[in-house]
Amino acid sequence: MIVDFMMIGGMVIMASIILFLLKSGKHYSKRLLVGFFVSAFFFFLYYYAFSHKARLLGAIAILFGNGMGFYLGPLTYFYIRSLYKPAKEVVNKLLLSLIPFFIFWVFINVPVALSIATNAFRTYGSNYAAVADYINLFENLFFISFLLFSLKAMKTMKYRLHQHYSEISIGNLSWYKSLLGGLIFIVILDSLFSVYELIYPPIPWNIGTVIAFLFVIFYSLLGYRGIFQNNLRITDDHSNHSEDQEEDVQQKNPLISSPPAVHSTLSSTEVLHYKQKLKELMEREKLYMNESLSLNDLADKLGIGAKKLSELLNQHMQTSFYNLVNEYRVLEVQSKLKSPDNAQYTLVGIAYDSGFQSKASFNRVFKEKTGMSPSTYRKKHLVKMS
Repeated sequence: MIVDFMMIGGMVIMASIILFLLKSGKHYSKRLLVGFFVSAFFFFLYYYAFSHKARLLGAIAILFGNGMGFYLGPLTYFYIRSLYKPAKEVVNKLLLSLIPFFIFWVFINVPVALSIATNAFRTYGSNYAAVADYINLFENLFFISFLLFSLKAMKTMKYRLHQHYSEISIGNLSWYKSLLGGLIFIVILDSLFSVYELIYPPIPWNIGTVIAFLFVIFYSLLGYRGIFQNNLRITDDHSNHSEDQEEDVQQKNPLISSPPAVHSTLSSTEVLHYKQKLKELMEREKLYMNESLSLNDLADKLGIGAKKLSELLNQHMQTSFYNLVNEYRVLEVQSKLKSPDNAQYTLVGIAYDSGFQSKASFNRVFKEKTGMSPSTYRKKHLVKMS
């Protein structure tokens, strides 16, 4: 009953998420996300059919749900790229990466499903069952390699967020890293189960239900957070550089996050003009007080294209949009903390009033810039004032 409840509940959750995404997801990344839950639905259907020895349901589940590591690996990787890349740069590469799955589907899923539902391909199905654990290990290796690629893509995503946003959590991507870690854990555990079944006699119950239970948890998380995931408006101002180059620069100096130098499109006169205008906008109009300020917003105020503004910051000012804005915000907080008139206000209130979006980002950025926590800084200056 527990297994039935878990499998039926999992299928209901997956079906609900699929319907919600189909109705609300206009961006193509939402369509890619549907693929996760379709595969999960058939994954749960397989274990439900196994526990009830339902041949037809099992055949359907095998046909559409077997070999999902060859499918989910590329989908996981290209989903994160779909959040900031146009469809033409993602979909074709995704389809190429799915070739192993299409081959697996034709030569494994179709005949095995027929062997379960009918009397056709009986020998084929028996032979597959004998080597299924070996194939599962290879499938998991394929899956985990794409999960590792996804972790690398997360680093690139963080770099690009620094270039376009003053708050790197604006894309709500922190959950995705946790999800990747969870999926890696599940795949490794599933591989250990396969090794166990190759060495020791089969146990009475299907050990894969443990994996199914974990997938219910992680897919539910993916569904909830993925539905509300923002698609990031990022100008591809580093199209001349590979993601490997961008990541290498970030690792060398994550605070500056500047891309490799390229030929400047701004003249020396333009550089001086825009530097001065930028200084005026930040110091007089205090644009950094806008907590949702982005590179595109600042470029509009400056009267310059986003690509040129990024070039101005990265190449001519040796900084990033993230650092520029947060440096002004930290200076604003420091100024307020030094004033006796603000002694009655909380640190969080001062942070919000200076343009920070959250307490966590404020504490992190302030310590990065000053070398001490906001509370320590305040105590130090309160002593001086007293």
